[in-house]
Amino acid sequence: MTLFKLSEIQQKEEVPIDDRDKRLALKFQQMHFNKVESVKNLLGALPEENEIFFLETTKSFNAFTFIVYLIKHVGPIQDLFVATYGLNSRIVNSLDNWMTKDQIKKVHIYISDSLHHRTPKVADLIDGLAESNPDRFRVTYSWTHKKVMCAKIGNAHYVIEGSGNWSENSSEEQYIFTKSKQLYEFRRGQH
Repeated sequence: MTLFKLSEIQQKEEVPIDDRDKRLALKFQQMHFNKVESVKNLLGALPEENEIFFLETTKSFNAFTFIVYLIKHVGPIQDLFVATYGLNSRIVNSLDNWMTKDQIKKVHIYISDSLHHRTPKVADLIDGLAESNPDRFRVTYSWTHKKVMCAKIGNAHYVIEGSGNWSENSSEEQYIFTKSKQLYEFRRGQH
């Protein structure tokens, strides 16, 4: 366990739908567009530099919703880092879709190596995306149960951490949502 204080850290669209997975990803993405408004109502704003929002959810809501929220309200993501135990194919296809639209420039997924045994289809999808986009999509397998997302948008650095998985089974969860270059660099520097 690492304990630290922030002060101690150094420095709807028209897309050709040609297969079932792409259609499901688009539907999944649209569902999150609908949730964005509820996030906006909950937060009322984006965090200022070094401000932290502490959130609790009681409905199906996961960390992917923050990606849609940030793209919609801040702009394209230059660098997206996701550390997670698992995710599903709709999220992988949605990330691919956002990359295709150039709304996410680079993605690094740090994910549990048990994914190959638990959901081999998703692992194959992630590996295929990394192989076909080596300059834009990277995957690292390790034994992890983290749930951290870091997004760099222009000069802004956002970090979301919490209990929710990157799947649709999230229920009663908690998150922190902050804008902090120091925390972003700390979390990104760990991997």
